[in-house]
Amino acid sequence: MSNRTYLAVCLAVTVLVAGAILFVPGLSETIEQNLLTFLSTNAS
Repeated sequence: MSNRTYLAVCLAVTVLVAGAILFVPGLSETIEQNLLTFLSTNAS
């Protein structure tokens, strides 16, 4: 995978997740809960 393709995929995923967090209430809470769980278990 070239750098240009990799950056395009990363940008697309970022826009998709940001849109989901902003416009889909149930999904945003699930993402937030999973992120907080991940961060709290790997904090040390």
